[in-house]
Amino acid sequence: MKRHLAETMGIKKVFLLASLVFPGAWQLSAQVADSLPPATQPDTLVPLVQVTDTLARGKSRFFNFRKTPPNPKTALKLSLIFPGAGQLYNGKWWKAPLVYGALGGMIYTIDFNQSRYRRLQTALELQLENQPHEFSDRITSPDALRSLRDQYDKATQLSYIGTFAVYVVIGVEAFVDAHLQNFDVSEDLSLRVKPVLILPPQPNPRRQGSG
Repeated sequence: MKRHLAETMGIKKVFLLASLVFPGAWQLSAQVADSLPPATQPDTLVPLVQVTDTLARGKSRFFNFRKTPPNPKTALKLSLIFPGAGQLYNGKWWKAPLVYGALGGMIYTIDFNQSRYRRLQTALELQLENQPHEFSDRITSPDALRSLRDQYDKATQLSYIGTFAVYVVIGVEAFVDAHLQNFDVSEDLSLRVKPVLILPPQPNPRRQGSG
């Protein structure tokens, strides 16, 4: 564009100098200048608008990746395959840390009870052989060791059941939450009563005339 303007100005200067020497050359220069194609600016506005619109749509899709309500069956399947995936599918991102916290707590409980069970089992075997163990300074009765071992064994089994229950509750929660998103749960659910005008039946004029 700059090159085109420079050439146009150069042509005008040449014809201006020529007009001083040859009369009428200025009119010829004006006609030549008018016949030159006008300088056009590059059309950068349309691509810029398209890029801006594309970025806006991409941002909208990122934060609203699903415009339709979630499928309850899909939410349940995802949650059963990988706990927390159903909550993420429903768009409830803040529930994922709660899910992993509950499962992590149950796994920690299982590990704690199993660890105590193994330690007491080892101490019981050593006590039966009259050998020292880690609880020798506190517990020397085999019956007491056996009782504590059985308690931790029962606690381990209950921990497994609790973990399975939490796993099921996570899936059910994802299913119910997805199901509720398919209904109108807005605050404005009040009963609206509108009067309806009921007109009495009109007599048939044909029947009256025939009678």
